[in-house]
Amino acid sequence: MITEQHQFITAYFSDDIRRTVTALWADPETKEIVEEVIEARDGDAAWEHLLQHVTIDLLHELTFKYIKEQKEQLDEYIMKIAKEQGLVYHIDSYNTEIYKVIASSLFSTFDPDTDKEKLFMYKLQLFELDQIKENTNKSLKSKLRKAKTILEATKLAIQLVESTPETTTTEETSSPLDVD
Repeated sequence: MITEQHQFITAYFSDDIRRTVTALWADPETKEIVEEVIEARDGDAAWEHLLQHVTIDLLHELTFKYIKEQKEQLDEYIMKIAKEQGLVYHIDSYNTEIYKVIASSLFSTFDPDTDKEKLFMYKLQLFELDQIKENTNKSLKSKLRKAKTILEATKLAIQLVESTPETTTTEETSSPLDVD
């Protein structure tokens, strides 16, 4: 039971219809946090006691913050699991799995029946890239829209990017990977 000695920590509505409140109190003797579930009803002793520590407006604000924090924690947890299971890759990391996925996507046999959705999504992502979006070469953009495979779309995207002045250089550079 919550007494006058308990110190208010926080409270938030714990149901969608805002009739139930969860309040957290610190027990000064045991130093434990005590959770109290309160019905938000005029005349209810626990509700009236809570209103001595928090206003309705503050209760709504605390509820919003609580929901936001819970969502952030859930998102972090989901991302952690997704990374552990190799479902999400960070392009900036040196994780070799992402490069395996890229290579497989580019060079696997393309089946127009089963892979057309992948191709569509890939083209959408390509057209979101600034170097392609802002490129004025209508002919290459049209060819990219009509590309029949992921590899063909990639080749056209490379041509578009290479035709952008910021990505071309005046000097020829050689790479150890160049083949004569």
